[in-house]
Amino acid sequence: MRLQPNQLETHLQRAELAPIYFVSGNEPLQKLECIDLIRNNARSQGYDERFILNVDKGFDWNSINQITDNLSLFSSRRIIELRLTSPKPGKEGGRILFEYTENLNQDNLLIISSDKLDKGSQNNKWLKAIEKNGVLIQVWPVKPAQLPGWIQARMHTKQKKLSMDAARLIAQKVEGNLLAAKQEIEKLALLIDKDNIDTDDVIHAVADSSRYDVFDMIESAYLGNADRTLHMLQGLRKEGTEPLALFGALMWEYRRTCSMAHLLESGDSLESIFSAYRIWDQKKRSMSAILKRHSSKTLEQLLDYCAFIDKTLKSSRKEQAWDQLITLLLAIAGINTEKLQSI
Repeated sequence: MRLQPNQLETHLQRAELAPIYFVSGNEPLQKLECIDLIRNNARSQGYDERFILNVDKGFDWNSINQITDNLSLFSSRRIIELRLTSPKPGKEGGRILFEYTENLNQDNLLIISSDKLDKGSQNNKWLKAIEKNGVLIQVWPVKPAQLPGWIQARMHTKQKKLSMDAARLIAQKVEGNLLAAKQEIEKLALLIDKDNIDTDDVIHAVADSSRYDVFDMIESAYLGNADRTLHMLQGLRKEGTEPLALFGALMWEYRRTCSMAHLLESGDSLESIFSAYRIWDQKKRSMSAILKRHSSKTLEQLLDYCAFIDKTLKSSRKEQAWDQLITLLLAIAGINTEKLQSI
């Protein structure tokens, strides 16, 4: 079965939970929200145990079978989240996934996520088996002309009405970044204490709110401006920004950067990559700078450190993440740190 992202919530309310969901696409906010909907629905049905499998170069595909075969002492129902960087699992991965569809267990829910599926991948035997036995959801970016309407609809969920001119102003500010648009909408809903919001309200809210923007800080790090980056990070911390929210925004941009670095080293032109990933003109300078400064190998090494920060944020020591973010941002900006080598 194939579903559009906006059909998923109705499907989960009306139909029995499918044994497999595959969510693909290059737009992170909609993809994450789809996965959250599926996961939360499963938890409400007693899927209490959760396993996360990140597929990298050395991934052991048999780990899927080991999880499904082992009896749990804590829960009879479990969620397995398989996170693919590429929608091409290879020969072994394709075989394991196809065999999984042949031996489905209703006590196991498999949620697969990946970047955008290309035409060739959609003809693979394993994917057709998933579509036959489960649900395939392809997430597409919101087109620039559609973004103001998307912003208006999103604001409506906050019980507020946004004028079209105000929505266009926000769309221009976020440059197609839905995660940034979501943050702007949530900020406006909190700051503006009235039901109808116009352009003047948006302009005043922007002027009165945070002087430090997360995405400006990331861009500064990409450009290699270490002093300005650290100054902005400290400003965000003083303003009460949650480190987890900051880290989420950084990882959204950073994972895309890693993918672009691989494409660049594979021979794709910078302009074709920017076009595929919808890098706006204002962002091309900073993205070019980091891709020139770091190879795909060094970017992936930093990705390991990101996993270390993620663990800190989810522990009782999350305040320590601020120092770790400093280390990471300095490394992105091109400053070597001994701390990275010790992790």
